[in-house]
Amino acid sequence: MEEQKQIGDRLSAIIEHYGDSVYGAAKKLGHDRPTKLYNFIGHKFKPGFDTLVEVLQTYPEINPGWLLLGEGQMLLPKALAEPAPTAKKAPEPAPGHRYGGLNAPAVITLDMAGEEGIMLVPTPAQAGYQLSREKPAVLKEMDLELLALPQFSGKSHRAFEVEGSSMEPTLWTSDVVIARCMDDWRMVKPRHVYVVVTDDSLMVKRIPRPIRNEDQEVELLSDNSYFSPHIVPRETIWEIWEVRGVLTKRVPANREEAIERVAGLLEVMARDSTDVRGRLQEMMERISSRASEQLRLL
Repeated sequence: MEEQKQIGDRLSAIIEHYGDSVYGAAKKLGHDRPTKLYNFIGHKFKPGFDTLVEVLQTYPEINPGWLLLGEGQMLLPKALAEPAPTAKKAPEPAPGHRYGGLNAPAVITLDMAGEEGIMLVPTPAQAGYQLSREKPAVLKEMDLELLALPQFSGKSHRAFEVEGSSMEPTLWTSDVVIARCMDDWRMVKPRHVYVVVTDDSLMVKRIPRPIRNEDQEVELLSDNSYFSPHIVPRETIWEIWEVRGVLTKRVPANREEAIERVAGLLEVMARDSTDVRGRLQEMMERISSRASEQLRLL
């Protein structure tokens, strides 16, 4: 086994040995969020006494001397003679059903201060983002940019670049949506905009209703009327993110000014129409007058 010189490396080795993700291990330790554990693994902070006790109580097969000092084997002698335990998975409500809590982001990113940052996922990186669910290292290797937006804090946020015209005129290609991870898909707000990550795509759509326990499929709606509703099997959905803000280069025109311009054009058209009718009437009168004169001559 590769030598783990720092305690963060040893914590990472424990998580790998038990087949956990960082998110899953944090839940087992009783943490609501994985940020603290990521800080330890990333060597930003060292775990305190209480955290070390939590680790040893959660994983009793771990050798305390190895965890604290890096001395000896990772597992106690008795545990070495037994098969490695399999990771405990949180129960799913029914086959083929998923909740956001069970499928939270596989990787979160921390800024220089150790706070969770907002990862920007541009269009070219979206295929890699989907792959990161099975291979979290892929996302780390992509070295995606972090955005600092204080108004979007306190919970996992991501920034996704919009591609295509399906959400026009609400969202346009190259717009960037700031979205918050949905822990419970039953809390989806009807007809709000969400980023939906599936096995083979990443879409920005509206979800017409909350996702219930018994739902086998999820309907996704576009704002552009040229696009039909999209139906996806629930079991293919990995993540759902609630859109809470938009970064765009399109500044909407002044609505009142636009209305005034339209009213002005209508007024000009009305004047022109009256003028045209007057000219036509004058021409008809002249033609009628000439016809009368010709009849008199006959």
